[in-house]
Amino acid sequence: MKKLFIHQPLFRLLSPIISGVIIYLLVLLLNNNVEQIQEQFFNEELYFCIALSYLIQEFSRGLLLLFKRTLFNKLSRFNIFLQVVISMALCLVISTIAINLYFKYLLNFSASIEEIYVFDSIFCGVTFIYIVLYLSHQYLFKINSEKLLQEGFIKKNIEHDFKRFKREINPNLLFESLESLLILIKKDKDKSDDFIDHLATIYRYILSGQEKELISFKEEINVVKELVELFNYLAFRNVSFNNNCTSTFLIVPGSLLFIIEQIVRTSIVTSESMLQINLNETDEFLDISYHKNDKITTQFNLEKIKEIVRSYNVYSSTKIKVVETERSRKIIIPKLNIISKL
Repeated sequence: MKKLFIHQPLFRLLSPIISGVIIYLLVLLLNNNVEQIQEQFFNEELYFCIALSYLIQEFSRGLLLLFKRTLFNKLSRFNIFLQVVISMALCLVISTIAINLYFKYLLNFSASIEEIYVFDSIFCGVTFIYIVLYLSHQYLFKINSEKLLQEGFIKKNIEHDFKRFKREINPNLLFESLESLLILIKKDKDKSDDFIDHLATIYRYILSGQEKELISFKEEINVVKELVELFNYLAFRNVSFNNNCTSTFLIVPGSLLFIIEQIVRTSIVTSESMLQINLNETDEFLDISYHKNDKITTQFNLEKIKEIVRSYNVYSSTKIKVVETERSRKIIIPKLNIISKL
């Protein structure tokens, strides 16, 4: 149960006292007994009004908790109407019984119909205000919760768009490539032209595929080869790529590029130690395997490609898996098609 204001101890303690005093003053005004305020304010009638206010409000609070459980806290018009009518009717019964008992056993005479009517009318009004305060707070809480939920979705979308933008632009690869390009321009202008062609092909593919949800494997594999060629221009990179896949299927755009890059960046690669990446396939899966030679500071895992994993979860019920042995690591990706999610 959420801690609303009517459930706060301070409200439950002070509210009946204030409402009891107000009710007592209203009764005096309706009975034209205003002069009694100056003569004797703190009398037993005031205490009775405060006590009855405690009883009515605590009973109303219990009814609100009961309705919350039985009506599943749905703020429909029928539920609100039913809650108001039942609460006021039961509080009317309690008020009538309490007034009759007060007059009979403490004042030693029967209460008149007019007196009962005055007290019942006032306490019904108090009960109605009490319920309206609760329902208005619940409605406001519901509206604010929906707005917070929407803000949460907007925040997640912004974060997702930023991560996607960062992955597509890939600042690490871009700056590293530009630094290598500056060196190549001074050493070998012919190689620098080839280097620019590789870099342009990669980014042209990344930027042109932003609006595509899925793309052909063969289309991306051509860009993967460009990426491998680009890596071999960079310092301390010696990568070999072998594609053994012949079938046609779909993949998430940029997924292979991102995975291959993470493999290279988490592996120790030198001119003497080549990184051999192999692509194989089964009927349902694409396997990316390579010999493990992990860096000390970072290793390849699913956390490195969590955005790719999340994207594949949208299109396939089969999860991306990483299978490791003592010397090798294999990333298993489901092949996608139009009915992958069915």
